[in-house]
Amino acid sequence: MPDSHAHDAARGATDRRTARGSTGGPPLSLTPFHVAGVGFLLAGLLLALYQGLQEFALVPELSWLTWTHIHFVTVGAFTQLLFGTLPQVAARILDRPGPSSWAMNAGFLGLNGALVLAWYGRAFGEPLWFDVGLGTIWLLAGWLFVVVLTMALRSDGGRARNPTVGFYLLSPFVYLLGLTLAFGLFSHGWDVPGGWYGLREAHVHANAWGFLGLAAIGTLYDLFPRLVGTELHSKRLQRYSLPLFALGIFPLVVGPVLGMGKTVTGVGLALYAAGYLLYVYTLARTYLAGTSNGTALSVLVAQGWILGPAAFAPFILFEVPLGIPEPWIETGALHFFFVGWALPIALAGSLLVVRSLEWPGTDARASAGDGAAGLVPADSVPSVVGPWTVLAWNLAVLAVGIGFFYQEQAWSAVLHGSGYAVLLVIWGYYLLRIVDQRWRSRAHTATA
Repeated sequence: MPDSHAHDAARGATDRRTARGSTGGPPLSLTPFHVAGVGFLLAGLLLALYQGLQEFALVPELSWLTWTHIHFVTVGAFTQLLFGTLPQVAARILDRPGPSSWAMNAGFLGLNGALVLAWYGRAFGEPLWFDVGLGTIWLLAGWLFVVVLTMALRSDGGRARNPTVGFYLLSPFVYLLGLTLAFGLFSHGWDVPGGWYGLREAHVHANAWGFLGLAAIGTLYDLFPRLVGTELHSKRLQRYSLPLFALGIFPLVVGPVLGMGKTVTGVGLALYAAGYLLYVYTLARTYLAGTSNGTALSVLVAQGWILGPAAFAPFILFEVPLGIPEPWIETGALHFFFVGWALPIALAGSLLVVRSLEWPGTDARASAGDGAAGLVPADSVPSVVGPWTVLAWNLAVLAVGIGFFYQEQAWSAVLHGSGYAVLLVIWGYYLLRIVDQRWRSRAHTATA
């Protein structure tokens, strides 16, 4: 009888390793994009610390700090991780060769050089440099779209019908729209029916819910089941959600530009939210069917925060008074999206990257086992946070958000400050553990 139990346990462990293991196609490799992504997460932490001190008038005020902080986490960290991972994951799904090392390195230099130019132009009022940087990022986003499209067109066996491929095509395409709007928003002052605020809303929708959101959703549909060692709850719901996202994101971008929030934007919001609910339901059922760990839990809980901006949208669209100034609502909603949703996903992705991937052509890849073929190791899922840390992070996100909404109240400073301190401590701890995981992985490989 004990032998039977041992056999069943061993078979269960084997099944979990199989669920986490390779899906075929070329193995994933570490790229300069991944390293830069972790570096920008550290830069974002330092900027967040400075911003917190600035709000209490403890350091000199920098006019460009908020824009820089947001874009260092998005274009700096999240975009770097996506540029390094998305083409490789698409190549694995489609069983096609991915971009060459030369192309990836050239793209890395172009993206980071462009980011420096765009930042300098925006921070110091130099529209020419901003346009050059932004135009370069636009071309690289187009390159990313063409790379995935070419792989999809050349694939066989129906692989291109995988919904994740659809998300990977939709994401950079919408990013091109968001980047185009940035020209009129920051350097050329386009005159559109929705005005400057309409352009800004459309830009945020395209870049946040479109590029970042759709790429992350497509990746998590593919990756999350392996985080918990099981199969995706429903591939049918995954297929149903893709057209809802696709039909929803374009009205969310076009509506604010046209000043048609109650009609066009509202329809887009309803469609996108319907797709998102199917997605969250699928991930939650997948989590419950699998083996829990801190990384998976933090990613799952983060999915709720993307609904933060969506929850306020109907009140703003239909001009229902909430007793909170609209700029404060927008600030809080962006906080929920970037710190509540995007940052935990970027941190978890960085952890998996540094734990699982090696540079192309290194001997370490051969000795690392099947887990090196993908982002999730076959033997175990790296995790640096537990349920209590996840709870503390999300309560802190809520506290800071409430502090944004009620800035005129005396107690808001205490709530905002304490929540911000908790976020910074956990953020810093997570980055330290990411570096530690990398050193441990390299040490283990060297002694294997």
